[in-house]
Amino acid sequence: MAKLHKLGQFGHTFTRNVETIVQTVEQRSYKGGDGAEKMWRNLSLFVGFPAIALAMLNSYLRHQEEKEHYHRPEFVAYPYMKIMNKPFPWGDGKHSLFHNPKKNYVPGIGYEE
Repeated sequence: MAKLHKLGQFGHTFTRNVETIVQTVEQRSYKGGDGAEKMWRNLSLFVGFPAIALAMLNSYLRHQEEKEHYHRPEFVAYPYMKIMNKPFPWGDGKHSLFHNPKKNYVPGIGYEE
């Protein structure tokens, strides 16, 4: 066949066979995997997920242990702590939006429980 001049991508279509035209770029450049896909699937299933589960279990057990030995620090009203120039726009103005009466103290009052 006579050599055709390539006119951009359009002229290039006449010089290659039909199978390469129909294939996508990934199909032409990637030559299959030698088991890499299977290896990464197995690593994810048998190493990754159990490691995440063990880390979650460790975190939960440490939290439970810490909860047993928790002692609340004594409230000392230092003048530089909890300076409030403007009260909160809800309730009495001294409780924060996510106030926990067991762990958070109220300025001027101390712990509620």
